[in-house]
Amino acid sequence: MKKVLYITYDGLLDPLGYSQVQPYLRALAGKGASLWVLSFEKAERLRESEAGLVKSRLVSCGIAWHYLRYHKRPAVAATAWDIAVGFLTGLVLVLHHRIGIIHARSYIAAAIALGLCRLTGTRFLFDMRGFWPDERVEGGTWQAGGLLYRIFKRLERIFLGRADSIVVLSHRGAELLPGMIPARRTAPEIAVIPTCADLELFQPWPGKKREAGGLKLVYIGSLGTWYLAREMTEFFGELYRRLPESTFTVITPSSPAVFYSSLEGLSLPEGAAGRIRISALPYQQVPEVLGEADCSIFFIRPVPSKQASCATKFGESLACGVPVVINSGIGDHDRQVESRNVGVVVGRMDGTGYGVALDRLLALLEDPQLARRCRKAAEEEFALDSAADSYLELYRRMSADRV
Repeated sequence: MKKVLYITYDGLLDPLGYSQVQPYLRALAGKGASLWVLSFEKAERLRESEAGLVKSRLVSCGIAWHYLRYHKRPAVAATAWDIAVGFLTGLVLVLHHRIGIIHARSYIAAAIALGLCRLTGTRFLFDMRGFWPDERVEGGTWQAGGLLYRIFKRLERIFLGRADSIVVLSHRGAELLPGMIPARRTAPEIAVIPTCADLELFQPWPGKKREAGGLKLVYIGSLGTWYLAREMTEFFGELYRRLPESTFTVITPSSPAVFYSSLEGLSLPEGAAGRIRISALPYQQVPEVLGEADCSIFFIRPVPSKQASCATKFGESLACGVPVVINSGIGDHDRQVESRNVGVVVGRMDGTGYGVALDRLLALLEDPQLARRCRKAAEEEFALDSAADSYLELYRRMSADRV
């Protein structure tokens, strides 16, 4: 099997790097992949002790990690600089180590990989992670039809036309791809590999008991553009009306101000605000808070680009035996929740819709097999080990296609 250069514009020292990138890399190395990693790290996270600890862990797995400084401003020039420096660094790694496959995680990494593959003849795995240019527009970062959007939609078409293999996070996303891929002599292989969970770290919490008169509702993750903090809090308000001993715990790396600013003008039942807790925790402590919860909630803005998404917190919640409360229209979430009966899908984001969902949730929580069913769903659909096997099989096939 050919050597692999894994390029990620998300830093390994970012929360996402800890929850997603690092576990995947270790799992792949453990199964025999020869990996070199190139990432872009933010200055505030590049504390020597932390970076050194991560590097030593990766080295112990046989992974060579090279990182560059991430630049944010001025936005366009900084990203162009990162792409140029990433290309030059990647070129040295590819030539020096005779790397045969470049695994690009999302679009900026793919821009680096594209030039490297054209220059050196290496194979190109485009790990899309979603429809990023459309996400930027629908999230309000870019203008629809603006220059950046048009540039990256053009690049997206080139990536899809050049990639030897393409990975998407959902079957709904995969269904949209054929209309996006330009005509080409050989069709790329398309694989659906959802965002997975570390089942060793995220496990059901032993001895958990529901408290009389209330539920423990938890949200895990960043706040801001995509996550509907106001609507999630409205849902908690309806829960509190019924069960006034309920609590809502928000574990987030984002500033609490982001959460509270979204609640301006929101009318909650008296006393409900005092039952909301917001804090930040190291990634290794998240499973304990999640495992103690009665249910996990995440409402995501249901825009078209999110059909290609899969929330990290979905698999992590199920792995802890915790059912989920979600809204509709995000990736394959609806199908997975309803077919496996591991949570509830809120149909309408208003008091009536929340009430219907609460009726279903409270009935579901009476099922003694619920936690076991959640864990089984995580093991069958979101296991990190299975995802690593899928990537490894792609590497093998990409290695075999050319001498």
